[in-house]
Order: sequence, then structure tokens, then C-alpha cells
Amino acid sequence: MKEKRQGFRLAVIALAAVCFAGCGTKEEAGESIPLLAPVEAVVDIETALYRDFYTLKTRDAELTPHTEELAFEASGRVSKLYVEIGSEVKAGDLLAEQEEDGVRTAASNALDKYLSEKKAYLDAVKSARKKLAGSLSTDEREWYELLLSQAEEMWAMQEPGLWAIWEEARARVGNSKVYAPYDGVVTACVAQGTQLAAGQPVLALADTTRQYIIVSGYLSPSEYKTYERVYAIINGKETELTYVEELMQEEGLRTYYTAGELNGARFGDFILVCMIGDFREQVLSVPGNAIYKDSSGSYVYLIQDGTRVRRNVTIGRKNNIYTEIVEGLEEGDRIYVKN
Repeated sequence: MKEKRQGFRLAVIALAAVCFAGCGTKEEAGESIPLLAPVEAVVDIETALYRDFYTLKTRDAELTPHTEELAFEASGRVSKLYVEIGSEVKAGDLLAEQEEDGVRTAASNALDKYLSEKKAYLDAVKSARKKLAGSLSTDEREWYELLLSQAEEMWAMQEPGLWAIWEEARARVGNSKVYAPYDGVVTACVAQGTQLAAGQPVLALADTTRQYIIVSGYLSPSEYKTYERVYAIINGKETELTYVEELMQEEGLRTYYTAGELNGARFGDFILVCMIGDFREQVLSVPGNAIYKDSSGSYVYLIQDGTRVRRNVTIGRKNNIYTEIVEGLEEGDRIYVKN
């Protein structure tokens, strides 16, 4: 019996504690949340401070030499290849040769086409003029005069193009060789005997004296100018970058930079490019994860006398870490930051 009475007393005490904890004004219940530990023991507290405020974007990049793909001007088989991957060459070195058969055939076909079309034109003119020299009615004469005029107009339009094709094909004869345009290293090449189409690369040559930090994705000159600073982190050190606008032929694909210092980086090494934008000095801000939102707007929990008290705030811009406080806090205010 004594044990039952003791258990009953404990239950009453517990119930009373719950009731007292639930008492209080509506305002107190809405604005104050008791801490479960003294303020000094809470580690998730930050201070509203004036900081330099900016956004930070990062891009993966790679150190790469300037590389050109070299090709034959006409289709044909690679008859001789004088280099392999890793070969170091000098400007003017012969790198590859192509069989001339395909080039000569293309030139011969272009000439045949020109001569054939010219013969057809001359035959049509000769026939029309022969008819016009004879006895014809008025309607017949008008008809052959129209045929003659049309043949001359058609040839005037076709002849320049046919001749240009022949000239271009003829110029390729004897040019079935690829030479190194500069000192460099061969980074890719096809096998000897490979059949290639006109313009298809036979090898790639890297100029190791021209080194670029290349980012996948295009950054336009106008967008680049909006950033306060663009730099790279290479082997743990910050390095200033220069945007190489003249190499933007591959618009939409890659962005090129040169670095002031490479800090021992090698070709193919990973590099992190950082872009600082929207820079403003000394902006009152707090960590972004200190901001709460509900239907009435944004608010934080201000630490006052060991409790977290709701404080409505007006926020401004955000970056990767902080949020600007326009109204509602002062420098030095301590606030709760959720994990």
C-alpha cells in the first residue's frame, strides 16, 4: 500500500509539472522557446556581423596545351606516318603522307565535268545558230533565239563554279603531305594505312609553350566582366587568371584562361576556377541556415537571457554561406543557427 501511495504522489507531481509548463500568455508561448541547456553551452550560435559580401561560383578546369588537329585536304589512304603518340617534332617536319591516287582522280573528274558541260553548251549554241541561219517562220525564229539566249545565260552562271571546283582539285595534287606548323608533341594520330575523308584529322599536335586553363562551358566576354575577380586554385595556391577572348572560336563549348603562376601544375591536372561577383563591402549578414520562413515572412531566433526569441527580419541578397540582413538585427546580436 505504501508503495502505491508513493507512486501516486510521483504521478501527481509529474502532472503538475506538465500543467505549469503549459501555462503562460499566448505571446510568451509564441515568442520564447526555452533552451534545454545554458546559453554558454550551446554551440550552434552565431553573431550578426558586418562582412564583405559576395557570391562565389566555381568551375572545374584542366591545364591543357594549345592543340591543333592536322588533316589532308582530300580523301585518301595514309601511305606513310612518320610519328607516333608522344613524338616531339620541330616546325616544318614531315609528319604524314597520303596516296595521290584519290587526289589525282578527283582533279581529273573535276576537269572532265567542266569540259563536258562546256561541250554541251557549245553544241546547243552551234545548233541554235545553225537553225537561225536557215529559212524560219517568225515563231520558229523567236523560239531558237530564246533557246540561244537561255543557253548563254545558263553557261554564264555555271562556268565560274565549275572552273573553281577544278582549280581547287588541281591545287591539291602534290599537297598530300602534312607538316608540323610549330614545335610540339604529337598527342593523337591514326594508324598508317587508314582511309580518311577530306578534312578528317590524321593527327593532333600540342604546342607545349602555349598553356591554357580550359573550363568546360562557355563564359561570354560580357558575363566575364561582371565578376569582381576570377582566379584559380592550383596545388593549394591562388593564382590570378586572364580571360583569353581571342580563343573563343568554340563558343558554347569551352572557356580559355592563362595563369600568372602554374605552381608546378602539369598537363591534365585538375584545377578549380573561382569567380567572385556581386561584391559589396561590409554588409550586415548572418549564416543562411539561421533564417526561418513562414507565411508572415522571414525571422531568426535571437538569443536573449538564455532563451531563443523570435525576431522578424527583412533579408536582402544571399550568397553561398551568408544572407544579408536589411532590418531587424544589429551588429553583435547573437542568433540561433540550425544544423
